[in-house]
Amino acid sequence: MKKTYLLGAAYFVAALFLAFTAIFYFQPIRNAHPVLIGAVTLVLFGLLFYSRSFVQTVKNWPRGKKISLAIFMPLFTVLAGLSLLGNQEYLADNHWLIKVSVYIGLFLTIALIVISIIKLLLSIRMPEGEQKVSPLYVLLYMLPMLGASLVMFIAFYPAAMTPDSLSQWEQSETREFTNWHPVMFTWLIMFLRQIWDSPGIIALFQIFALALTMGYMGYLMKRFKVNSWIIWAVLLAAAIVPVNSIMSIIIWKDVLYSVSLLFFSLLILLLVKTKGLETKKVSFVLLFLLGSFMLVFFRHNGFPVFVITMIAALIMYRRMWKQLLPMTLGIIIIHQIITGPVYTSLDVVPSDPQEALSIPTQQIANIVTKDGDMTEEQREYINRLMPLELWPEKYNPSSVDPIKFSWGEYDRFVIYDDPKLYAKHWAQLVMQNPGLAIEAFLDETSLVWQMRLEEDGHMNRFVTNIYHGNEFKLLNTVIYPKVTYGAQLYLKVDTEAEEFLWRPAVYLFLITLFIYVAYLRNNWRIWLILLPIALNTAAVMATMPAQDFRYLFNTSLFMYAAFLISLINFGPKGGHLRE
Repeated sequence: MKKTYLLGAAYFVAALFLAFTAIFYFQPIRNAHPVLIGAVTLVLFGLLFYSRSFVQTVKNWPRGKKISLAIFMPLFTVLAGLSLLGNQEYLADNHWLIKVSVYIGLFLTIALIVISIIKLLLSIRMPEGEQKVSPLYVLLYMLPMLGASLVMFIAFYPAAMTPDSLSQWEQSETREFTNWHPVMFTWLIMFLRQIWDSPGIIALFQIFALALTMGYMGYLMKRFKVNSWIIWAVLLAAAIVPVNSIMSIIIWKDVLYSVSLLFFSLLILLLVKTKGLETKKVSFVLLFLLGSFMLVFFRHNGFPVFVITMIAALIMYRRMWKQLLPMTLGIIIIHQIITGPVYTSLDVVPSDPQEALSIPTQQIANIVTKDGDMTEEQREYINRLMPLELWPEKYNPSSVDPIKFSWGEYDRFVIYDDPKLYAKHWAQLVMQNPGLAIEAFLDETSLVWQMRLEEDGHMNRFVTNIYHGNEFKLLNTVIYPKVTYGAQLYLKVDTEAEEFLWRPAVYLFLITLFIYVAYLRNNWRIWLILLPIALNTAAVMATMPAQDFRYLFNTSLFMYAAFLISLINFGPKGGHLRE
């Protein structure tokens, strides 16, 4: 009994320390309400007791998974802690011992939370194998997302459109196509406008595409014997979180691309779960061709995501090459024909190469602005691109657009006339100023890796209206004022907690954690399911022009799938752990 009391006292002291340091990390502790400190302490105290047997559990794991945990925990914990780093000016004024204690406490708190989540998810038991499920469940499970999205459709009828949206709308009228935005999406707009010449038809198409994909996710999870209550809880959560429903009515290529990426990832799940046998079904072939077609045509980086994922799938399931290879080659051939001869015959204007140079441009701009190490030859070259005195004025650490769209001042033809010379000077500047180059890269890509938005940071989340003053005289109509007003209040971001819903990094960290749990429960082949999302994130990170949530909307959608995947047992040969 005495030992229990001592253990409880030690846990309470540890929980109090973790609570103080974790709260201090986000704000000066003097501003924290005592009730908040007490609540956090009690939660951490409970987590300490809950996870106390975790070490003993790990001892029974296979050696490979013990090693993976030894690598995963410190890496995930440190990266998550750094990702949560915001404005720490108040912390910098404290004694070094306080700073060290705060950082150690934060990392330990994150580790405790991660351990508790892993333990909890592994303790949830789902039956092995699969069951026969009626396809009608797709229609049933789509209802939550359909309902939430239709509310947004009514609130902001007929849709939301930005200049990018209006550009594609214009192309659908003039038939003068540019691949700056995917031509396939423009063609889809043209087709749908034959049914109803209004942005509303595009919004409805996106709404039903998203709802059907979420319904298909629910159907697959029921087929794989995930508890129905859990499926419904996840689908309702996805519908309630405003991120998904509002995005469904904004006419952006990124919306349908994100839906197609989720759908494609679910097909990869089906491939892994059935060990490739699903490829023998006609239904899978048809769904695969549909999902892959949308993936490769609705955003430019979809094609490399598809190709690399399928190469990995062909290697892992080489016994099924007779089924996988024809489908893969079929999509590749269709893509090359349409983007080659078809685009040429239609005089499709290629996309601006400058779109791929966002990171190099930002790195050069930061080096110039911070007066980095540059030779006279490099100064002269940069001055040809844009006068040196304008770089600090135009440079925005989180967006390349002010430079990229300085049409009268930024001479991109200097790059186009001699790309090798541009690459040479850029590479030299990065080598001469590695710190400034890394700083510019991290600032420009903070949407990907930083869970906490800086106090002076900026990001574009969503829009609810058609861009005012457009030449097509497209306008929003308020159908029910109370619905519109309620939706506006629901979408408003007033607190830091709400801000987290709009940070893709939050979803990426959760996705990684959930898929890791799925690996612990099963085997290494699980990581193939994560590959499309990982490849897309890397592609976006390499070319990100601005802090727009839409670029990584797919992470919000896939997070719900990743959670459900973490609960699936792949069978007696899956290598799942026993708690």
